[in-house]
Amino acid sequence: MKIRLLYLILILIIIGCKKANKKEVLLADREAPLGWIYLKMYDDKSFEFISQGIMRDKDVYSGSYRLKNDTLYFKYKDSIPKAGSKAVIEKEWVNYVNGSYPESVQIKLIK
Repeated sequence: MKIRLLYLILILIIIGCKKANKKEVLLADREAPLGWIYLKMYDDKSFEFISQGIMRDKDVYSGSYRLKNDTLYFKYKDSIPKAGSKAVIEKEWVNYVNGSYPESVQIKLIK
């Protein structure tokens, strides 16, 4: 029993360390009506697309991404936001191109 508990603790520590070592490679956002839209991309090819507001809950869409030339392809873990799964980087903007509405977020940090 003690050995199983030690294994569980060790696994949780390793998982926590991996998440803590992620470095942000791109941060973008924009103000939305009564809230904000955020895009956070990490060096391990994971990302978070976050929509949150004053009067509504925080919606987090996560998954992995692939960059080809100036185009980003997002593969979501669960549901896909209405912004879509494909975006183009133009100057200081990330512009989503295949969603049900046009979405753009301004790049604040890029490495």
